[in-house]
Amino acid sequence: MRIGIFTDSYLPDINGVVTSVVTLRKALEQLGHTVFIISNHQGAKITMDAEEKILRLPGVELKRLYGYTMSSPINFAHDYIEEMRLDVIHTQQEFGVSLYGRQVAHDLGIPQVYTYHTMYADYTHYINPFDFDRVDKAGKWVVKKFTRLMGNNVQAVIAPSQKTKDVLESYGVRAPIYVVPTGLDLDAFKPEHIEMDDALQLRASLGLKPDDHVLVFVGRLAKEKALEMPIRAVAASRDEKLHLVVVGSGTDEEYFQSIAKSCDAQDRVHFVGKVPRDHIPYYYVAFDGFVSASLSETQGLTYIEALASGLPVFGRRDEVLYDLVEEGKTGYYFDDEAELVKKMDTFFAMGEAERNAQSAACIEKSEPYSKEIFGRKILAVYEQAIDDYSHTFDVEKIRMKDDFVELTVERESDPEPIRLLVPLDDFFELKIALHTKLDAYLITGYLEMQEFYHAYTIIKRKVLSKDMTAYELRQYLRHHFDLEEGKIEQLVQEMKEKHWVDDRKYALEKSAYWHEMGNSKKSITTKLKKVGIASDLIDEALVGLDDSIELANAKALAERVKHTFKMQSSRLKRKNVIHKLVMKGYSVDIANTAIDEIDMEQDDEQACRNALKKAMRLYSALEDEKRVLKVRQYCLRKGFSSGQIDEQLEEMSDQFED
Repeated sequence: MRIGIFTDSYLPDINGVVTSVVTLRKALEQLGHTVFIISNHQGAKITMDAEEKILRLPGVELKRLYGYTMSSPINFAHDYIEEMRLDVIHTQQEFGVSLYGRQVAHDLGIPQVYTYHTMYADYTHYINPFDFDRVDKAGKWVVKKFTRLMGNNVQAVIAPSQKTKDVLESYGVRAPIYVVPTGLDLDAFKPEHIEMDDALQLRASLGLKPDDHVLVFVGRLAKEKALEMPIRAVAASRDEKLHLVVVGSGTDEEYFQSIAKSCDAQDRVHFVGKVPRDHIPYYYVAFDGFVSASLSETQGLTYIEALASGLPVFGRRDEVLYDLVEEGKTGYYFDDEAELVKKMDTFFAMGEAERNAQSAACIEKSEPYSKEIFGRKILAVYEQAIDDYSHTFDVEKIRMKDDFVELTVERESDPEPIRLLVPLDDFFELKIALHTKLDAYLITGYLEMQEFYHAYTIIKRKVLSKDMTAYELRQYLRHHFDLEEGKIEQLVQEMKEKHWVDDRKYALEKSAYWHEMGNSKKSITTKLKKVGIASDLIDEALVGLDDSIELANAKALAERVKHTFKMQSSRLKRKNVIHKLVMKGYSVDIANTAIDEIDMEQDDEQACRNALKKAMRLYSALEDEKRVLKVRQYCLRKGFSSGQIDEQLEEMSDQFED
């Protein structure tokens, strides 16, 4: 296989990515494959070392960023790369050279694999020196969006740890993600391959005695490494023999030195600066244990280097360590300075036999991270990426449809083209155009979302043409679409975020409208509950209603219904109108006030006579005695007293006799 590794940093630079690339190249070449390195240099011309198979693109040094060299993603090296006849391109970063690698992969039709080395969300403090919350959130949003863009334009993504894979998936990366821990050339770190006299001399050169208790940190000196925690732990320890050796340099070296000085620990914290790569193994073997408080690692190669050197690891609790550190066997976990002090005391209280057994366990723990295993795992990812690329779809037609783009895609292995909707944002993010190649995992994912996209299109039109509550929308989706509850809730939330569905606004506007139309507060409450409005929103809506309108509505209703109660006494008519108002949702107080303010006056004598006349007609077929009894009962039910009935019967006796 002919492999092109595109990386923005390579030898003679030294960092985690360079170590990974160097190790990978050696492993792949040992397996019989041809590896080309495409990197950069501080110069204005393209250079090609045919013997070493290294192509270097023009770049400039960024002194404020650890001296890294940055290149433009626009280069004119296609001819060199075409001559390499690459089977796969492996990009290592997200910047100049790696971006150029992506363009080359697209232009030349070469499968691409991408390794995510850096948790950029842990580095946003570099653009936010004053720790503004809004700047931090904006920075993390950019990281998430950019990472998703990088991860969804390749055939495969390599994550050094499960922690990294989980983060990528949370960002929305849909490409296949393979967890492949970075391997190391472990032989260089094994104690039997190191001149122990040189290691002892190194220890002595720092003024350390053979019986001193010494932990070492190896890495870049930056705030995300949280080196202040081990420094303060050493300062807080009562162990007068305890020392910390700091190997490496970086932008925050003076910051950590000032912390050591402020803790009065400058005599026990030794900053040795940057050392040549081939000297690093001696800085492990010369000391007793390795310590790091960083939580920003995607894997942490220095942990593996320390274990391979036989050193136990003191590390803060983090997912990347779960496969490396077994408490008390290959290292110790801590969360703060106090716990670290206790764990250091426990370790240095161990006898020589226990320490030797622990050292052997550390070396054994590092063995799965050999470069040979690393190379074989990466090679398997390449083979899968190449196979996946052979099954990609070609975009044949593009048609805009509201918030989506309808694509027609096809591939040789399928008998018919496939039509599917793709969100407009994805269309632009993936830079889709005619004849763009789309991976099968993308098409499969979009096909699974078609019902969701169709539902989105329908309900968007619906909620923009008709007021709906979230409850009504959920019920509509359940009735009309075959969607899981999680997808239904996602659609509802999207409508809410766009303020196309707003239960509070619905409650306030509808209650005001219904109130103006004559509905009582109780009636409005019933209507709002029926469409799923929450009780607190109903209460808020009702508080905003004008009581004068409530009274006016009650009076208008009373005026209408009072005429329906005919041939009744004034007392009963009043009672019945109040009952009617209460049944319509008005309070007893409002009902009484309304009755008091409308004209309820009537001629009770005439009403009683009318009731008597009607009763006599109703019961005219009965015998006299029974008829009189029924007439009296009828009038009593109409609210008239016995005295009123008797008085009117006497006055109307002649009419009744007729």
